Parts: sequence; structure tokens; C-alpha cells
Amino acid sequence: MRSFVPIGVAFIIILTVSCSSNEQKEELLAKQYCAACHAFPEPSRLDKKAWSNVMPQMALRMGVDMSQLSMISEEDYPYVIQTLPRNPMLTVEEFDAIKNYYQREAPDSLSLPEDFVTKDLTQFEVTPHRLWKQRPAVTMLRADTVNKRIWMSTRKSGLYRYDFNFNRIDSTQLTSPASSIVFDGGDPTMTLMGIMDPNDQPAGTIGTMNEDLSFNQLIDSIKRPVHIEKADFNNDKLEDIVVCAFGNYGGALLVYERRSDGKYNRHVISGLPGARKVVVRDFNDDGLPDILALFAQGDEQISLYTNAGSFRFRVNTLLRFSSVDGSSYFDITDFNKDGHWDIVYSNGDNADYSIILKPYHGVRIFLNDGKNQFTESWFHRLHGCSIALARDFDKDGDVDIATISFFPEFKKTPERAFVYFENNGGNLEPYTTPLGADGRWLLMEPADIDQDGYTDILLGALDFDNGVPPEARQRWSDNPVDVLVLKNKGKK
Repeated sequence: MRSFVPIGVAFIIILTVSCSSNEQKEELLAKQYCAACHAFPEPSRLDKKAWSNVMPQMALRMGVDMSQLSMISEEDYPYVIQTLPRNPMLTVEEFDAIKNYYQREAPDSLSLPEDFVTKDLTQFEVTPHRLWKQRPAVTMLRADTVNKRIWMSTRKSGLYRYDFNFNRIDSTQLTSPASSIVFDGGDPTMTLMGIMDPNDQPAGTIGTMNEDLSFNQLIDSIKRPVHIEKADFNNDKLEDIVVCAFGNYGGALLVYERRSDGKYNRHVISGLPGARKVVVRDFNDDGLPDILALFAQGDEQISLYTNAGSFRFRVNTLLRFSSVDGSSYFDITDFNKDGHWDIVYSNGDNADYSIILKPYHGVRIFLNDGKNQFTESWFHRLHGCSIALARDFDKDGDVDIATISFFPEFKKTPERAFVYFENNGGNLEPYTTPLGADGRWLLMEPADIDQDGYTDILLGALDFDNGVPPEARQRWSDNPVDVLVLKNKGKK
């Protein structure tokens, strides 16, 4: 006897199979194309509204919809167009399928874990400093511990020098805001960004600062350089310069080889945008300095560039993050005292197309197994975390962590713009101060400014209004703070 399936039931089965098949195709397309340029971002990383804001940018970068180019400035256009594919990477129908996948799978809103408890900060004595009449907008903050000078630059291109008691020594006007400076015994080497806001114009420069604060330009035509270090990469007794050219759509990790005539040859180590910070060290003990770099734009990653000689480097990507994770900074230390360097990593950039509180923002520790394989061992949620520094601040033999957040939860916990994690027997406990809410901290500089053998902390404010509620703006307007000084009280 034959069995029959009713027509209505058969239609439902066919429709279900068809829908399931379409959904699988959409997921496959997303994983194929969205993992081609960076780590695959799971739909759960953003809510539906945020994904709808992100997709037009993805359409532009994939060459599917070029209408977003109308929003690019005339000055940036020639450089941005070079970063985009000449032909679409996929069809409009395929891109629409990817959009469908993210809209279907993304949550309506992100779930935030229960809040954590902090203790009152006791390790540091906290003092705010108002240094000039303009709005707090510090772009560089570095301490020269040899000459006991604090160097600062502002968004309006001012350059200032102070002693360790914050008495102004001198100042000058630069051609653009400074972002980084290296002290190596001679005249300091400084980076000027050209244009601070996101852009792709090669307007950045590098030069030395003479004692009279005149700028001696050495290198030009760099896309928004944000960090430099110096090292002799080829053992010719001449110091070269490694540059994080953050850029925007485009950018690079560069090494400028110093020649005997004082000029520089340019070497592109990576063509990725978003180079944020480097640590230069001989990681494999072969006598040549290597580069450990964080990229925080698009293809977010921490990669080790091993020096192979003649300005050639072998790359090993140690950690790779989702394109929406908001990587912001890293530090290295031997956290568990096993003889291998570990990574302390922060992610909290929250300024572009998905400005929502994200439960995965915070600070993490990745332990090294000795073979440069890294495993996450600790995570503490911290909204908008932008810098994490690992030091034994209280000198009790273990590593503590100091953090700042440029995008904290301004309405409920603005004081968590600075959080100090004290290591108590392997348990990292968070401490805060009400004065942490006194500014929007962009910079954090560790330095022993009172010369007592304990590391102090300087915070520099850049009080941007974006994403900031009125009560925070009012607080900063009523009592503006340029620098917050946290003097270490030493052992308890």
C-alpha cells in the first residue's frame, strides 16, 4: 500500500527545506566574504541596528556600493580610492544575502552581565591639574625621567614642557599635533600627525626637537603616524625608526632605515591600516631587534615581525580579533613568572558605526606557552577600555594593571574611566577614584615623577563630546582638568 503526504504538508516541508537552504547559503556567503579580510565577526557581536549602520561601509569596502564615496573629502578621495577593490568582490544579490544573515541572526540588543563592585583607590594620591585656558585636548604626554621634563602636545598643535612639579618651562606652536616622542640621549625624536581626525592624507612628519623647541624635519608624507620607536635593525650603528602609520582606510607599519648621510629609506613592513603600537625587542635572541605590533583597524591583530636581516621580516600573527572588537592597546609582561612574556590587551574603541555598550570590551591577559602560542587566562569587562599598562606598582612581587577608558559608561559609572587592578595573590581586584570622572582620558604615562622608586601615573584628557551625556560635559566645563596625577604611595 502506498502512503501519501497531504499536499499542504508537502508544501510546508518543501518551504521549510527551501528556507533552511537559503539560510545556509547566506551563512556560507557571510563566512566566505566577511572572513576574507579579517577575522569573522559573529552576528552576536552587535545588535540589529548596529549591523545596519555597519553594512554600508562594508558595501563600500567590498566595491558593491560606491555611494559612500560621496562622504569622503576631496583631499582624502585620491588616497581612499586606492584602498578599494577595482571590481566588486561579490554581486549585489550575494551582499544582500549577507545582510539578511546578520539581520536575522543578530540580537535585538546586547545582553550586559551583572555589574561588578570596585573598592576605593588607596594605592595612589590623586591630584588634578589645570595647565592652560583652552579646552582639555592632550594628544601627547610623555615623561623624560633623565632630564625631569614632561612633554605635552595639544589638539591645537601646542607643545609644552613642564618640570615634574608642573611648572611650565617653555612652549611653542607646532604645525600639527604631536603624538609620540622618543628620548634616546640626544635631541628627542617626535612625530607630528598632520591631521588628527580620521583621514588618509600623507601629512604626518617625523623630526628632532632642538633644545630651543625648533623642529628639524627628517621624514614627511606619513599617513597619521601615532607611535614611533627607534632601534638599529641592521646592526650598522645607526638608529632606524619604526612607525605606526594608523591612517584610516589605508595605513602601514613602516621602518625608516637611516643612511650614513642622515637621510632615510622607507620599508613597508605591513600595508594594513590601524597600526597602533609596537614593542621593539630581540624576541628570539639572535642579535637583531624584532617588532611586536598591534593593528586596531579592520583586521585587528597582534603580530610578531621577526627580523630576517636587510629589512625583511617574517610575520607570525599571534592573536586575531573580530573587526568590531575595538582593539586599542597592549603591553607585555611575564604575568605568571614562568620565564615567558605574556600579553595584556585592551579593547574598547567605540567611536565609529556601532556606538553601543559591548559586553566584550575590557582588558585581557593572554599567557604564552613558551612557543608563542597564547591562551586567554583572564578577562575583566570594562566599557570602552583604551589602554592597559602592566606594572608591579606596589612592588609586592606580582603584576598589577592600570587602565583607562575613553568610552566608559558615562551615565552610571563615569569614574571607571580609570580603574586600577591590584594583584592580590593572583586575584586582580578593581579600584576606582571619583576623580576618574574628571576628564575623558586619552593618554596614560607611567613615570616615577617624585623619584621615590615607585611608578606614578599621569593621565591626559581629550574632552571630546561625542557619545557624552550632558552631565559629564557640564562637569568637565565647570572644573576642567588637563592632567590627572596619581602619585604612588608605595608599599602599604
